[in-house]
Amino acid sequence: MSFDYNKVSDLLVCPDTRAELVKEERALVSTDPQSRLCYPILDDIPRLLTDEATQLSTEDWAAVMQRHNRSTDTGQPN
Repeated sequence: MSFDYNKVSDLLVCPDTRAELVKEERALVSTDPQSRLCYPILDDIPRLLTDEATQLSTEDWAAVMQRHNRSTDTGQPN
């Protein structure tokens, strides 16, 4: 059984900030512009552990938000 983001997207939040998460190819990215945390998806399992998250650069985070039609200032939907 593989991870189906669309079925659980309304339940998933960043464990650090409680911000929404958006799915990239092999990661879930927090929509919080201050933390910019990126959580890996390994073997179809999201690893929502703050210790395993990486912080995206401001530019990389903004690019993710643009791909998901979100504000690059707030992370909120446009």
